[in-house]
Amino acid sequence: MVRQAATRKPTARTRANVDHDSLVKALNPKDTDTGYLGNEPYFPEQPADETRLGVLTKSFSWYSRFFGRKDAKELMIQFLDMTGKTQEAKAMAKVDDASFVSTYAWLARMSLRGLELTEQEAARIEAEVTRLIETVTKPQAVVESRISGKKQVKEETTSNRPNVQEIMRERAREAGGELEGAMDDFILAGSKANASADAVGFLTKYNVLPQHISIVIDAWKRKQAEYEEVLAGTDAQLVQAYSHLTKTQVKNTIKFIEAMLGNINSYLSNKKATKAPRKRKAVPPEKQVAKLKYLKEFKDSANKIDLVSIHPAKLLTASEAWVYDTAKRKLHHYVADDLSKTFSVKGNTILGIDTVQSEMKTLRKPGEQLKEVMGSKPAARKYFKTVKAVSTVPNGRFNAGMIILRCF
Repeated sequence: MVRQAATRKPTARTRANVDHDSLVKALNPKDTDTGYLGNEPYFPEQPADETRLGVLTKSFSWYSRFFGRKDAKELMIQFLDMTGKTQEAKAMAKVDDASFVSTYAWLARMSLRGLELTEQEAARIEAEVTRLIETVTKPQAVVESRISGKKQVKEETTSNRPNVQEIMRERAREAGGELEGAMDDFILAGSKANASADAVGFLTKYNVLPQHISIVIDAWKRKQAEYEEVLAGTDAQLVQAYSHLTKTQVKNTIKFIEAMLGNINSYLSNKKATKAPRKRKAVPPEKQVAKLKYLKEFKDSANKIDLVSIHPAKLLTASEAWVYDTAKRKLHHYVADDLSKTFSVKGNTILGIDTVQSEMKTLRKPGEQLKEVMGSKPAARKYFKTVKAVSTVPNGRFNAGMIILRCF
């Protein structure tokens, strides 16, 4: 017999309503945030391949905001019941809540709400169900007694520990959920300018590893792209979806997201910098920059350019630097992140770069444009913003054709 959603614990916190043509009734959390985040995800039409990842990520965020692992367990049991796997459903009821990776439960739930799973997604859910059931079952092996020669049943002890990497990835997802909550609070407070966007505390709390930071960064970059598209007004559906926000609030939200990304990158840089536990001797500045490739002088009479590089050791005490690539005519503007405060050098690369504020542009008339950059610090920044060229994020790697123009 199929268990109805109303008999399970998640519905003790919800009120059911019906979506036409859906397989199960929708969950409606009794939370004011539903006014902003909307109703439970529903899939009367399948998302396109190019937008599928974004749609699923947004859906995962919805479930993570309103439900926890205990609810994930109940929804997974309901999924097994409704797909005819009653024996697995009974075994799942004995699984400890802490063993659940909520993402798979949300994906299973979405399949009951009309989402057609790919072969890979279905295989992952099946593998997760097998793993969870194995945490409460002990496989037995028939062994032959050395003394009596009779066959005896011997219980084998198996480890119930989830994979360490999966645990750390789940921590990254949980930290991402906390950051989502911070953004929800920001929007509910009216999307005011200059609001705090401290991501370091949440990431530190869950001890997110550098190799898993991409899980968080990718989600925020998608948010950034979505809000920038809303501001541009090119997508009518997006504009309608965010019509409850004013243009100023959308701009403030984009700044909030940029600040959040800056904080996340600062955490990543700091985590990488503090990875080595062994205390090292203080290295002289000249030795730290010994392997940094750069050009000491550059003259181009045709364009009236005569440049002399400053010593790269000055980068170690600077929080802002202007570097010109003479071979590619690219001007690099480096800004140190909030945690590092100043740059550091490792081999042929400078570290501690704020990837949000730092940028690189190609100069069409370097002879004239470089003079503008050599003025005051505020004037250089202002002028660089007006340069009409594609802006990209520099990676901090140097070459033998780069002149270090200025450091602050």
